[in-house]
Amino acid sequence: MSNSKIADWERIISASPIPKERVDAMNHLAFEIRNADTLRAISLCREALKLSSEIKYLEGEATALANEAFCYVQITDYDLALEKLFEALRIFEEIKNEEGLARVRYNLCLVYFRFSDFYRGLENIGKAFSYYEKMGDKSEMARCYFQMGYLYQSLGDYKSALEYHHASLELNREIANKAGEAAAMMGIGQTNIATKEFEVSRDYLLKSLKLREEIQDWRGYAASLNAYMTLCLETGQNDEAEEISKKGIKLATKLGDKMGISRFMLDLGKIYFKQNKTDEGERVLNESLIIADKINLRMALAPLHLALSELYESKRDYKRALDHFRKFHKVKEEMVNIDAAMKAKSAQFESKIESSKQDAEINRLKNVELKNAYNEIAEKNKDITDSINYAKRIQQAKLPTRNDILSTLPQSFVLFKPKDIVSGDFYFFQNHSSDSFAQGSCFIAAADCTGHGVPGAFMSMIGSERLEDAVSQSKDPGEILQVLNRGMKASLRQSGSEDSTRDGMDIALCSIFQDGLKLYYAGANRPLLRVRRDDAGTPLLFECKPTKCAIGGHTHDDQIFETHELHMKKGDTYYLFTDGYADQFNGQNAKKLMIKKFKELLVAIHHLSMKDQEKHLDEFIDNWKSGIDQVDDILVIGIKI
Repeated sequence: MSNSKIADWERIISASPIPKERVDAMNHLAFEIRNADTLRAISLCREALKLSSEIKYLEGEATALANEAFCYVQITDYDLALEKLFEALRIFEEIKNEEGLARVRYNLCLVYFRFSDFYRGLENIGKAFSYYEKMGDKSEMARCYFQMGYLYQSLGDYKSALEYHHASLELNREIANKAGEAAAMMGIGQTNIATKEFEVSRDYLLKSLKLREEIQDWRGYAASLNAYMTLCLETGQNDEAEEISKKGIKLATKLGDKMGISRFMLDLGKIYFKQNKTDEGERVLNESLIIADKINLRMALAPLHLALSELYESKRDYKRALDHFRKFHKVKEEMVNIDAAMKAKSAQFESKIESSKQDAEINRLKNVELKNAYNEIAEKNKDITDSINYAKRIQQAKLPTRNDILSTLPQSFVLFKPKDIVSGDFYFFQNHSSDSFAQGSCFIAAADCTGHGVPGAFMSMIGSERLEDAVSQSKDPGEILQVLNRGMKASLRQSGSEDSTRDGMDIALCSIFQDGLKLYYAGANRPLLRVRRDDAGTPLLFECKPTKCAIGGHTHDDQIFETHELHMKKGDTYYLFTDGYADQFNGQNAKKLMIKKFKELLVAIHHLSMKDQEKHLDEFIDNWKSGIDQVDDILVIGIKI
């Protein structure tokens, strides 16, 4: 892969505004660097997995899991590799992604190969091959042939192993894949070592080395070098094997391949021992052991302890010889136990996958019935929602227009946020001027009826009608509320007995007169707030208290509502509001905003234009909710003199 392509992925990861693009780039880069920088590849996979989960990108999740599993294969953590692969397999099954399933099956084959479960390896590589054959993907077919060759070689079926390696070779040559061609030649060479066909093996291994050097496939070159060194040892060419081992150590060090370093050192230590260079052998084997221990390279630990045991026995250091022999048996036993555990775990995972398929089919049949029921419910729900939306249009038609309010009170705002489609809160406005506010008065109110949604909307419609009637009968806010109280009780047939409903409303009502700059206020459980600056410019909050009694419900017919007279000054800001804003819960700590914090917020923003105040209050409450549901209707009215 070119450095420019890697740079492109790095750029997308750091700069792309599209999350899906970043996930894909992370997955591509992780797969590309899985051998050269395994730990960073794992980190990229985890980041891709997290982001995919956030944006619900299932293919990205599964690909990240499969890539992370491949990294765990590299560092021999097969337990984690299996866990990630089967989770990826489950997701690819769910989204019916055949290509993803084939990739996972191929990687499962590698894991099964590592803990000697060759038959399961063949089963999975066979499933992967079937997909690639169906798609006509000769490159992947050749890769599958190559792995099949090694699986049959491990089973001792050298005839089949050679057939699959040759099939891989021919297919790679057909598509001009030189890296695959060199790998196939290495596989043929290794199989011929097992069958003692040393000259044939030498020919293929040397060709593999030459081709890999030509295309600068240095990791592949190291693998072919290791195979050629094995041939030299098998044929007694210890001096040549020594030179190859040293060359391999240098190459693996340059590549940062600790596994390769340890394995070449193991072979070099054995060579030194055969050459009676026991001190050099001891040094190299112990260095290899340190590396293998550090990266938990189980496949090297057992032969290292055995080699050191034999070396120390030759030096008559029987204590160390016995110590390493015991460690050799312990590692071998652990490997047997781990392999058995892995086989059991893989069988368990396979069983879960099959079980989930059966469950999916049962659910599919159930869902046929559920879908019919859902469609019926959805149709009814649509009818109900359509009706409520129509009711919303009726309710909005009853509300005063913002332009009507602004034409009389140009420095004002109305923040109205129903909890549901329709609202139990409503605002009221009437201009009693002959032609403009400068020559008369206007009424403005914020009302909160019992409930919200559809029940609240019914109450608000009744309340709005009764308030219009009451304003037509009096110009004093307190008297208007008395008339409103009697009208609501009559409309709801509330007698005051325990059997009658308690429904009603809270309201703050103001009558504003330009002449003399006077404001008259009366409230039923809803206050009026004023922010005014003193001579030093300090903002002071004044609260005009309401009558502690609701409109309607069990309130007496002759209930008195007190009218307050306030003298206005230029720069004063007045606020009428329902309880919804202060009662909203915070999404982070589940606490209410509370009236105290609401008052502090109004003082903090009173100097802004009324348009900016409305915007600030709107954004603040949305941020305060942090994604949780609104608990009540919200209504805040602001007026600046």
